[in-house]
Amino acid sequence: MKGLRNLGVMMLGAMLALGVVGAAAVQAQGANGPGAEGPSGAVVRLDLEQAVELALANNAELALARHDVEAARVGLAQAQAMGLVSPSPTLLLQAEAGLALAERSLALAEQRVAFAVESAYYDVLRLRNLLAVMDDALEAARRQLAVAESRQRTGVATRVDVLRAQTQVMQTEADRAQLADNLALVMERFRQTVGLGPGVAVELDETVVTHDTVAITLEEALQEGLANRLELAQVRLGVEVAEKELELATNDYTPELTRVQAAIRLGQARRQLEQAEQGIALDIQRAYNNLQDKHRRIAVAEQRLLEMEENWRVVQALYEARMATDLEVLQAQTGLTEARSAVIHAVFDYNVARADFFQAIARELTDR
Repeated sequence: MKGLRNLGVMMLGAMLALGVVGAAAVQAQGANGPGAEGPSGAVVRLDLEQAVELALANNAELALARHDVEAARVGLAQAQAMGLVSPSPTLLLQAEAGLALAERSLALAEQRVAFAVESAYYDVLRLRNLLAVMDDALEAARRQLAVAESRQRTGVATRVDVLRAQTQVMQTEADRAQLADNLALVMERFRQTVGLGPGVAVELDETVVTHDTVAITLEEALQEGLANRLELAQVRLGVEVAEKELELATNDYTPELTRVQAAIRLGQARRQLEQAEQGIALDIQRAYNNLQDKHRRIAVAEQRLLEMEENWRVVQALYEARMATDLEVLQAQTGLTEARSAVIHAVFDYNVARADFFQAIARELTDR
């Protein structure tokens, strides 16, 4: 009985400890694998599924979890062998539950690593797209500076107009440099997450980025998530252990207090299952609502971009007719850049929310 009680404590501790899974990575696979570093200067091309596979193969936390599964299998085999000589339902139940817990812990870790890879993947693509927008903005700012200087020489523009244009160029250069630094940092984090060496050139497939809605109702999401979430499977295992413990304690040879204690532990396990189901239902609803909100934000950002594109066109036409000031042109440029950036943020915010939602209902990448 004591062994079973200890097992229940161990299972609860393991469930609490599984809240965070690190993204530490070891060296990449062999030279023929998708994450091979290849010859110096070679580019590693990855789509999202390949990136996830690479991380699952290389992640150090997952390697440890796989060792735990193997150790649990050995423990079960030993318990089965000992049962041939000295049968012990308690020890066998401990070994079986230990293996089930180790396998589910590994599966949970794999899900979290996959989500970490997907988030890092989108972060890289987001910043690359933002950098392209900033390159266009910098080119436009430099053109406007050249126009302002030319107009000053002919007496049409003032020194203030030139200074404003110079400030715009400097601000855009600083913003671009910051984006480039952030991209380098995010890219290195992505390499570490999937197990690539420092500085390896990586090209990521962008076709995975989508605007499409997820065709599922909240009720369907709750049903799927409550059926598939591994955290619930772990808590249900705790209920099964408690039920078995009570069954073993219900006989003429076990003290009454032991049976009562087993009944209390079963009640506690069932209550924990109820609480876990409620918590996961809330998590699914949160992810679902966030998914819907982020999808609506795409349309808002795209509408704003249409407005800023039209505003830029009108201001340019007025400027060429000398009916708009240099300041108005710079403001229109800034508005257009911000609107283009906002669309990129909206699209990638939606894709991250989409990945978070699929994690909440425990749907694998290959099943989406």
